[in-house]
Amino acid sequence: MELTFTIILLGSIAAMLLGIAKTGVPGLGMFGSLLMISTFAGHEMFASGAVVPLLIIGDLAACWYYGRNRQRGILHKIFPPLGIGLVLGMGVLCVMENSQFKLTVGVLAVSILLFEFARKRFGWTAISKTRLFGWFCGVMAGLTTMLGNAAGPVVSAFFASQDLDKQKFMGTSSVFTLCMNATKIPLLIAATAIKTHMGFDAVQAQIITPTTFWLTLIFLPGLALGALIGRRLFLLIPEKVFIPLILTLNFITAVHILVTALQSGC
Repeated sequence: MELTFTIILLGSIAAMLLGIAKTGVPGLGMFGSLLMISTFAGHEMFASGAVVPLLIIGDLAACWYYGRNRQRGILHKIFPPLGIGLVLGMGVLCVMENSQFKLTVGVLAVSILLFEFARKRFGWTAISKTRLFGWFCGVMAGLTTMLGNAAGPVVSAFFASQDLDKQKFMGTSSVFTLCMNATKIPLLIAATAIKTHMGFDAVQAQIITPTTFWLTLIFLPGLALGALIGRRLFLLIPEKVFIPLILTLNFITAVHILVTALQSGC
């Protein structure tokens, strides 16, 4: 796969969007992931793997800014099921082809966000406090993050349901996503090895390779610029519109993923 000027430019823009998402506007994260996937058309799983080190660096920046506001009790509710979802997602990756990738991500993301909008609309506040809801969101976060770094809608929906202000939302979600993304690295490397052993060709098997980490260095300036912009935007966004904004942005992107996946399959 040749790294052209266009790929480097679009990848850098995607990295900038990821940086903005990590430190200021979480709803832009899926835009960044989607642009990265589109940049490496035909190598969607590889593009998904290339994003992970950038996400981890962005998470570290977010924890630096907001980590002191994390809510430990909420994290304890969602960490155990996250592990189950990550392992489940690795298993699905081992048998999935690129053509199935975006459709699966789109369906999961749209479904979860529709549920969150319905929960708010009909006042189902008690649901968000139940153990079952926490376990459902934890498993789905692990599954969707493995299938294209698409846990943004799930993570946003869960932490939005916990009645957090924007400082606590960012602090708690940044610690959660840092742990989640760091855990993904060995799982994605294992999935790459398993798919290669199972006989998938190189395009279908590659998820994380040595090239992934070279791309991290290439796209790192874009991520750093985005993180600085995101911090400024976070300070400007009013408290009352913060949660609705990130949920709406996640929903728009999830619908776009689903529609384009359906069109490409027609």
